[in-house]
Amino acid sequence: MKIWVVAAILIVLAVAGYFYFDGFGPQNQPAAVTTSAPVPEPAPATKAEPESEPELEVSEPVITEDSGPDWEMPVPSEIEEIPLPMLADSDPVVLENLEQMVGEPAVIRYVVNDNVISRVVATVDTLGSRQIPGVVQVVNGPATSFAASPNEQPDRVIRNEEGDEIPQFIMSPANDERYTPYVELFEAVDSGEWVKIYQDYYPLFLEAYRQMGYAEGSFNDRLIVIIDELLAAPEVSDPVGLLKPEAYFLFTDPELESLTAGQKIMLRMGTQNAARVKEKLREIRALL
Repeated sequence: MKIWVVAAILIVLAVAGYFYFDGFGPQNQPAAVTTSAPVPEPAPATKAEPESEPELEVSEPVITEDSGPDWEMPVPSEIEEIPLPMLADSDPVVLENLEQMVGEPAVIRYVVNDNVISRVVATVDTLGSRQIPGVVQVVNGPATSFAASPNEQPDRVIRNEEGDEIPQFIMSPANDERYTPYVELFEAVDSGEWVKIYQDYYPLFLEAYRQMGYAEGSFNDRLIVIIDELLAAPEVSDPVGLLKPEAYFLFTDPELESLTAGQKIMLRMGTQNAARVKEKLREIRALL
């Protein structure tokens, strides 16, 4: 059993740490915008209320005369304890096993090499907020830039407080290919194996969660909340309108702009990629 499975699947979730800055600015500092139609103020995201740590229940297998090879639950004495590194010393273990899985060049290309588990936990936590701080970034992004083309005939003119027209754009379908390698990595991980290993190494993720200031509650509860939010991300049809009041893109549709950072990532990766990610997330969610 290897910790890279844990790292791989959570790193894919945490890829938002890069994509949030992939041409899109901090959502808690939007430029003032006025339109020909009223724009509702986005509701601030709230952090999920911490819940008590769930108790682990291990039940004995029920064996009857009809019991065959289908029962798989081992008795407690057969459960092997896996030695864990200290959280502060876990980077070499994570990175070494990732290298065994995908090769050293891929790890160098995609993965930030310090505080990996802590960065993953912090990014997953903030996927449900409006902003993902750059300091928690755990994945390096694509070599190409986010693509958007000018919208020469927008549905309406949008102006800033000074009355100047704000440039509008259309999100390019070419962006889908930039996200595909991460989606393929996500799909390649066996969900059942991941859940088992995630449970084995869970104390490290919980420790990182505690270090974020959560004295109570579990990281697993937070992870499930985030998965549910990603699954609830709306499906949009092309073209997706953007505006650029300053250095960053915002969604033209106020409802889309009010979504969480994680849900916006689902929109930016494209309909097909989002569908593939949601299918895998449902599989994992059922096992969790």
